[in-house]
Amino acid sequence: MTENTRVRFAPSPTGSLHLGGARTAIYNWLFARSVGGKFLLRIEDTDVERSRKELVNQICDSLQWLGLNWDEEPVFQSQRLELYQQKVTELLKAGKAYRCFCSSEELEAEKAATIKQNKAYRYSGKCRSLSLQQSEELMAQNKPYTVRIKLEPGVIEWDDLVYGHIAVNNNELDDFIIQRSNGVPVYQMAVVVDDIDMRITHIIRGEDHIPNTPKQINLFRAFGQPIPQFAHLPLLLGPDNKRLSKRHGATGVDEYREQGFPAEAVVNYLALLGWAPQNDQEVLSIDEIIQQFQLTAISRKPAVFDIKKLEWISGEHLNRMPVAKIRSVLVPKLIAAGLINQQESENRTQYVDSVIELLRGRVRTYNQYLEWGCYFFQDPENYDEKAAAKYWHTPETNEHLAKLSQELATLTDFSANTIEETLRRTAEHAGLKAADLIHPLRLALTGFGISPGIFQVAEILGKETVLRRIQKAIEYFKT
Repeated sequence: MTENTRVRFAPSPTGSLHLGGARTAIYNWLFARSVGGKFLLRIEDTDVERSRKELVNQICDSLQWLGLNWDEEPVFQSQRLELYQQKVTELLKAGKAYRCFCSSEELEAEKAATIKQNKAYRYSGKCRSLSLQQSEELMAQNKPYTVRIKLEPGVIEWDDLVYGHIAVNNNELDDFIIQRSNGVPVYQMAVVVDDIDMRITHIIRGEDHIPNTPKQINLFRAFGQPIPQFAHLPLLLGPDNKRLSKRHGATGVDEYREQGFPAEAVVNYLALLGWAPQNDQEVLSIDEIIQQFQLTAISRKPAVFDIKKLEWISGEHLNRMPVAKIRSVLVPKLIAAGLINQQESENRTQYVDSVIELLRGRVRTYNQYLEWGCYFFQDPENYDEKAAAKYWHTPETNEHLAKLSQELATLTDFSANTIEETLRRTAEHAGLKAADLIHPLRLALTGFGISPGIFQVAEILGKETVLRRIQKAIEYFKT
């Protein structure tokens, strides 16, 4: 395996990039990068009715967000129909394919008769014996036809890099169609022509393609071309051990991006769904995964997607990420949410960094910075009812907070330490426990019953904001 290694990811733009597809793309990309090869992108968009341009863009955007950069211009199957037809003609001329004039009614009758005998249906090959003259006569009559591959007797074998040795006898297959009656080649034909043209050396894809592999190997042989190595990946399952689908929640990469998961975490987690490094490390950088990745180490067992595990890995990545990088993602989100404007984002860099540092280790997505830290950018409009009932339930609380506010107003050093000292001294003079002031103060400053250390929160907010919010809460709880 050298720099000549070439792999491809070939999505169909009939939906957004699914987590299962993303994992396939990741394994292809990791393998290429680990051996110094090429990662190519092919858009299989021959399904005109279902393929949409906006989905092509969405898939490409998702791949780029994940960091899965491709090395050559993408190949679009919709632009290669002429090439496919040329290759069909090539097989016809070589006697390795033939025209089939059987109507759909004839085929249905043939199938029904076979089933009636409790046998598996395979095309009888009745048109296989047509002479060139007979075929031309039928064509002259404008009789519709498909083109079928002429399978030779024998066994198709390959050593799958995941599933090991697999063998299928050609007598279990039929002379399958390679071109429809409308002149459009079928999937099997198009992908083989593309893989030959793109010089693909390794085909890494889902195990649901295993039934396609014998057919495609037959086509590689018909063209007299070397056969790529195959690696089929186990299914991606939901928590109920059924194939991952919408019923399990979000399944599109774009959805996890919108939820604020770092791309590095998504790649890290998906890479572990079927593969593990030798040291069993779970939180890895992209470079670390590339260095340790081995295609042959992929498990045959289906992998179960666990959102909790993804959240944990995401939190670990955010905890280790440089503050500046988090800020670069967080600031546009803050602006979009109306929590700061562009000028504030430029003038309050240190402030935003302080918020990031304080919440680091608690949040698991970028969005949670907004959800759990919104009070750093706007005054609370409401207060947690349960926390209020527990910690702010007597008129005396207002008096104690007012006294604390007076003491805080005198501070010239508005640091967490001096704020804490002031609160504890105020509580002691009032005959209170420190907690009797800490909890109401937290509610006043954040609106929540829980937060990071409230003295650190107060320091970041600053004296003016702290005093204003205490007074606002006092007025609120007077009513």
